[in-house]
Amino acid sequence: MSNKEHLISQVPFPWQEAHWRRLDRLRLNNQLAHAYLIAGPAGLGLQFFAEKLAQLLLCIQPKAGRICNECKQCLLSSKNQHPDLHRIRPEGTSRAVKVDQIREATEFLSMTSHAGGPKIVIIEQSHQMNPSAANALLKTLEEPNPDSYLLLVTESASAMMPTIKSRCQRLQFEVPRFEDSLEWLQKQLLDNEDEVKLLVAADNQPLKALELASSDAFAVQQSFIADVCGVLTGHCSIRQCVTKAAKLGEHASIGYLLNLSTLLVKSAVTGTSATNLEGSPVSRLIQALDQADQNRKMQMEVLLSFYQSALDGRRQLAGSTNPNPQLIMESLLRQWARLPLGLRP
Repeated sequence: MSNKEHLISQVPFPWQEAHWRRLDRLRLNNQLAHAYLIAGPAGLGLQFFAEKLAQLLLCIQPKAGRICNECKQCLLSSKNQHPDLHRIRPEGTSRAVKVDQIREATEFLSMTSHAGGPKIVIIEQSHQMNPSAANALLKTLEEPNPDSYLLLVTESASAMMPTIKSRCQRLQFEVPRFEDSLEWLQKQLLDNEDEVKLLVAADNQPLKALELASSDAFAVQQSFIADVCGVLTGHCSIRQCVTKAAKLGEHASIGYLLNLSTLLVKSAVTGTSATNLEGSPVSRLIQALDQADQNRKMQMEVLLSFYQSALDGRRQLAGSTNPNPQLIMESLLRQWARLPLGLRP
């Protein structure tokens, strides 16, 4: 069993149970909506939830809200071969969902079901639809085919057309309590893994922490954060940070910039550093800010202004106008390097 299959087999994850139980009640009462917007942070397994929900809808004999794993429909779904399930994901260098893909999905939904059950379309990264694709989807949402379902998955619902969001039932997933995330993560990792450190680095998103543990992404992430701190103190170049951001992914890298600026704002307000950061580059930066020529109130205002710029940069990346991730990252890091925080060289 692959890692992806193993994770899908665990759906619903503990933090997904409430939504799952509600959907299953609606399914049993034939009250499911035609379209669902599955939204929330990327590290909560939203795509896995959509896949498992599709499998549940296609299963011939589900039991207690779980697929049977035995019928022909379940076997086809598990192999990504079910003829009544169609997946759409961003294509090409533009990383956009295009109008031809939506038209193909619309045609798919209008055709007779092979298995006599529902027809289902899953749209990954649905916020990446370009304007033409979004308008084409809007027509399908306004005139749905009977016994068909659209599952739109997104980590950036704010970047989507309001008219599309208003025609979908929204399933908003929130980051679980740290203790709950930790309990789940401990069951997935080897004994020699530091699950607390991984979970902190993943901003309390369990699947993101698991991904960090299974690759060199954690080391690259920590190195990126150290370099970003170094940019402020003149010990690291912007170019070096941009290179590491490309490896991590600019969307994730901006998330780390947001987290770091939040930590620095909190420190400016409270005058303390998080205990789990002691001895880290972030902790040393906080100490340097405490000894800086600029007062804390001004530091906080400057950092809050940068936080807003980083949010704007992330929205640009999530938009459907073919943004240049490297240019956005470079622009943010140049602004970061110029922040008047009063640091001494």
